[in-house]
Amino acid sequence: MSTHRTSILWTTVALAYGALILFPVFWMATMVVKPTDVMFARPTVFLFEPTLAHFDYVIKEGFLHSLVTSFVLCSVSTLLVVLIGTPAAYAFARFEMKAKDDLFLFILATRMAPPVCLVIPFYLIFAKVGLLDTFLGLTIAYLTFNLSFYVWVLRSFCRDLPVELEGWSKLQIFRRIIFPLLRNGIIATAVLCFIFAWNEFLFAFMLGGKALQTLPVAIPKLITTQGVRWGELAVIGMVALLPVLAVVVFLQRHIVRGLTLRAVKG
Repeated sequence: MSTHRTSILWTTVALAYGALILFPVFWMATMVVKPTDVMFARPTVFLFEPTLAHFDYVIKEGFLHSLVTSFVLCSVSTLLVVLIGTPAAYAFARFEMKAKDDLFLFILATRMAPPVCLVIPFYLIFAKVGLLDTFLGLTIAYLTFNLSFYVWVLRSFCRDLPVELEGWSKLQIFRRIIFPLLRNGIIATAVLCFIFAWNEFLFAFMLGGKALQTLPVAIPKLITTQGVRWGELAVIGMVALLPVLAVVVFLQRHIVRGLTLRAVKG
């Protein structure tokens, strides 16, 4: 088989796979503006008069507030993860310290433990110190389960940096050399942490409560005694997809470089 035919074949396979993956998103997008009375009609109705009633319900019920809460919470917690985790990952990769492997394993253990095992101690501690149902408390919780993942991933990037580049003080090295070289890895790992926080439900449900509802916690309100409000659920699904999609598209170049850096090096 010629190279040209092979290229066409793989292009066709990639397009078919992409269409298969994107079809549910397309279907959900049509449900956003599809009237309720024709949403589950058989045969399927493809031509209909669009409606904005689903948007009106979402706005009136305060789901936009939950969206803003989720975005601010995930952004702040991810920023703190980067500020704290980057020096920590560099320290684990470069500095000699007593029981370093044991300490690193202890950090990883916080990520390996099932969330249901951690949320109850978090709840009891936060209730004692007054952090329950607060933005600060939920930020700390998100920071905790994302920080270990961030340190674990970024440590491998730090270990690949050549030691010969280090010639100044540790602070100057980190600011002038390490941080610029790790930029792609930092961005790629930070985006993953943002997505983890964006999709998180259990901690937000148990520690945020009604006072601080994120979008995943607010979504079950669309399951009512009269049934599931599918149109409104589709609106929330599309709205929840947009911030993550925007971040990935905007930082696509850095994410691809960061994720392929390890593969290229070895």
